[in-house]
Amino acid sequence: MTRLVFLGTKGEIEESSGRHQYHSSLLMISEGTRLLIDYGRLHRYRLEEIAPQAILITHAHPDHYLWLEEEVKTEIPVYLTRETLDYGKFKPLNPQIIEPGAEFAIAPFICLPYRVLHSIRCPAVGYKIKTPEKTIVYNSDLVDIAGKESILEGAGYYIGDGSAIRANLVRRRGDQILGHARIMTQINWCRKYGIPNIIFTHLGKETIEEEEAFRAEHDDVILAYDGMELVI
Repeated sequence: MTRLVFLGTKGEIEESSGRHQYHSSLLMISEGTRLLIDYGRLHRYRLEEIAPQAILITHAHPDHYLWLEEEVKTEIPVYLTRETLDYGKFKPLNPQIIEPGAEFAIAPFICLPYRVLHSIRCPAVGYKIKTPEKTIVYNSDLVDIAGKESILEGAGYYIGDGSAIRANLVRRRGDQILGHARIMTQINWCRKYGIPNIIFTHLGKETIEEEEAFRAEHDDVILAYDGMELVI
């Protein structure tokens, strides 16, 4: 049994609601191992309270990576890319450098970081994580996935970027695109590759404002909220 605990579900926006007050962060618990994905500026719990064995970081924006703005002294291993480590003002005490495309194991979790398009200054990764039960793809911030087919095929759960439902948050700089893919675009990816369980976190202004209407229209898609728990 693997538990998913959504500690926070809000993007880097001023807007909030009773359901979305803290920056997106996911705790995965299986076979006694607690794995945390992202830990940003607005968080409800201290790391000592969450007590993860390891932390995975997607990129160096402040809603995902507290070390960008604060010195956090902990011996918990923090898995991150070299770009993220070098970008932050402060450094984790126990950094573990990862390479996109290179798998590593944290007890029962087999983690594959992969490159996503999102930011030029703060290159980001997503994570494909094999749990004892299912495979989860986690993309809290992205425009697109490099090698989408190989990443999405075989996934049982897609946890994606909820910044916008239909609004265009994609920008172009030269021949590069950056920003956030629409929820509807990501749903289409999941349909194409047969992913049965679709969840969105990192909710933005439009999504929070239209949350109730979206849920009524799309009862097969979950908009996560702070404190939500799922067992897979």
